[in-house]
Amino acid sequence: MQDEYSSGVVISYDDKAGYGYISPDDSEVQGEKLLVHRKSIRDSGSLLSAGDRVVFKVSSVPRGLLAVDVHDELKEALLDTGLSSGKLVALKQDRKFGFIQDSVDGRIFFHFSQIVDTSKPLMVGDKVSFQKQVTERGLQAFQITLESNANVSKLSVEMTKLDYLAQAILARDSKRFDEAVKLYERGMVSSPSVQLVTSYAAMEKNRNRRAEALKVYEAGLKTFPSNIKLLEDIGLLYSATGNFKSAISFLRKGLELSKETGQGSDRRFLLGIARIYVKRDSNRDDLIEALRYYEMARVAFESSIHGKTAFPRDDLLSMGLAKIRLQHHRGELAYDFINNAGFRIIRASLFEQKTVGSDFVIEPLAPEILEGYGISGNLLLRCMFKSEISRSDIESIDEVIREWGAGGLIDEQVVLLLVSSLPEHVERLLYQRLEDRKRTVPAIVPITQSQIERAKDKSTALREVLDRWLFRRDLFAQNFPVSGRRFFGREKPLSEIRDAISNGIAAGIFGLRKVGKTSLLKEIERRAHEGGDIVVYMDLLRVPSDINDTRWLYWKLGSELYKRANRAEFKGVQWRLGGHYSDYLDIPADFPVATAFDSDLSKILDVIRKSHLNPRPKVVVMLDEIERIIPNSSGKEGFDGFFNFFSYIRGVAQESGDFVPIVTGANAAIAEAAQFAGKDNPVFNFFKEIYLPLLRYQESFQMINTLGRGMGVRFSSDVVERIHALTGGHPFFSRQFCSFICERHSNRPLSVSIEMIDELINPYLDSAGRDFREIIERFSRDYPEELNVCIEVAKAGGKINLSELQHDTAKALSIRHLVGYQIVSVDDNTISLTMEFMLRWLKNGEMSRG
Repeated sequence: MQDEYSSGVVISYDDKAGYGYISPDDSEVQGEKLLVHRKSIRDSGSLLSAGDRVVFKVSSVPRGLLAVDVHDELKEALLDTGLSSGKLVALKQDRKFGFIQDSVDGRIFFHFSQIVDTSKPLMVGDKVSFQKQVTERGLQAFQITLESNANVSKLSVEMTKLDYLAQAILARDSKRFDEAVKLYERGMVSSPSVQLVTSYAAMEKNRNRRAEALKVYEAGLKTFPSNIKLLEDIGLLYSATGNFKSAISFLRKGLELSKETGQGSDRRFLLGIARIYVKRDSNRDDLIEALRYYEMARVAFESSIHGKTAFPRDDLLSMGLAKIRLQHHRGELAYDFINNAGFRIIRASLFEQKTVGSDFVIEPLAPEILEGYGISGNLLLRCMFKSEISRSDIESIDEVIREWGAGGLIDEQVVLLLVSSLPEHVERLLYQRLEDRKRTVPAIVPITQSQIERAKDKSTALREVLDRWLFRRDLFAQNFPVSGRRFFGREKPLSEIRDAISNGIAAGIFGLRKVGKTSLLKEIERRAHEGGDIVVYMDLLRVPSDINDTRWLYWKLGSELYKRANRAEFKGVQWRLGGHYSDYLDIPADFPVATAFDSDLSKILDVIRKSHLNPRPKVVVMLDEIERIIPNSSGKEGFDGFFNFFSYIRGVAQESGDFVPIVTGANAAIAEAAQFAGKDNPVFNFFKEIYLPLLRYQESFQMINTLGRGMGVRFSSDVVERIHALTGGHPFFSRQFCSFICERHSNRPLSVSIEMIDELINPYLDSAGRDFREIIERFSRDYPEELNVCIEVAKAGGKINLSELQHDTAKALSIRHLVGYQIVSVDDNTISLTMEFMLRWLKNGEMSRG
């Protein structure tokens, strides 16, 4: 199945979320709804819509089946042989497909969606005309039309004559083109037909003899002056040769004839004319005409049996671009700039208030843009039509970035902003954003109208603007959880957690302070959401300080579950808790919060169990910083109801493999402690323990160089190796030290050297003492035995014989934890500290002062 292509219909696709579902035609997977996400689409810039016919491969993944290499069914290579005739030999009404017997190519597959007029039921034995098209599934029939009795009678008469068409096709297929031309010409004289004309012209077009093909069409129209097919074909061919005037003339004739005869071809002619005006694009009048014909085509589609969803997406984009360019002169300026600065437009739309501005999603085509600035995807370009820019305009960009970035459509790190001018207060605000280390906000790069108008070379002008703004960033200094393109490495724990979710196994992620546990959860959340899962994330450090019972947790989880399950498949769920209380204080004291949450969760799991979605979604509940609510050995009491809460979580997870709890913590006490305060731990040995190690060298190299490129800073492999040895691959300290280097050497571009690093080690340790002290204090609180091991190793100069520690059972367990965190390494019976910075800091006596 994986090597063969299937076809099907898109039943839903959320462009912002970046995923949807396909209903396949194949009987092997019929009834299932296959997942498709943005990465599965052949052209990731393409927009899928409900009702689209697509071709795809079915790939087996651990959790089920996935549609991959998804692309439009109608964008395959066309066998441009004009209309063919054949007989219906099979109709599968329940599966919506059938077969046509063709005299040249035999049995040909077709899908019911290709029947032009569905008001006339087809029956086995009916004569039909159609177009042939090659797809990955083989030869298929498209644009199927029932032939009238008159046509059938005429065909039978013609078949009694010398069949020049059949002989010409045989000669053509044998590449005896001179002979084929003679046969076609004889047929044009003795027994002309529309099918013969289109077949003859198609052969000439395929031989790149467009002038000859035009002559064939001209001759055919003398015999069949009112044939819509010939008028359409000759119009499109004239357009391809650049003769737009003749193209428009023929297509307008076809449009008038279609309206007069009611043949239902209006939308094709309207689209054809609109496309020609877009292609010619010689002046503003062409855009006005293009938009006028597009608007008429849209109305024609909406009133047809195909509906508005059948309106081609490329034409929707062209239509949107025409609106933007006509709305404001800066819209035209943006369009010209994008096309001349090395980008491809894949989305474009006016604001709801059309006079305010427009958004473009653009794909960088120039490698130097991607590599030189660390850009790893499409960009948002916002073009402001209004002259004055306010703070709210800037903040609205953040909202768009969050929406589109979550689904992977755009890079969340950089936005281009085209404005009339750049007032000082706006420039100051944008610079402040670049220096903000507490929030995840994109770098907004302003480009003024005058900069574009003065630029002789648009690509050069763009690079100058990017240099000025992006090289001011300190991507290393941002101190917040990251995901998506800001997330690096961690393939092993990611793989372990992916498998845990797939198999319905509860997991616990444990690791040092600032080692990246929350970032890992955020990345898991992003990937799981991309796969159609419902992910409920809760940062337990966010729990209000006066809350000390699990009632608040049930309410918060219920509220988040309600938001995340806002999808079509859950529309019928009657919620008991979620969506009813936006404020915790509004909940009546006697309201059974836990029972209501269980009711909501049970209904969601029941819908999932009965659904035909493939892979089947999971409900993933993530509890970050679990120490906030559990008791510990130091006497801290856990939340009231802690034991009942986790008994419930365990019970649901054991009952349904579609429910997966994940926790994070500084240590694995929640999984390793058999009891808390003399009571049995309900989740003892329940969570699969996943220790989050430090970054490996290759992961450090990727992180440091990717972030460095976005700032105009280069790190050689030797330099990264030195940084990795100093930090042990701790992501926080690696980034912090790189930030320290970049701050001390502010010239750009910058190439970091070993000498720069060595001269800054001691100054860095002096400045970073607070962060090392915080880790030691966390060690003292959460890892007392592990801390003792580290101190003993540090006192021994950074290395100590393993046998000196293993006699103590507590220390032996601590060594296992430290090896899991990669704070120490064990080699040849020797235990060593992996972080040179930590060793230096401990040896400098900071521990005793802390």
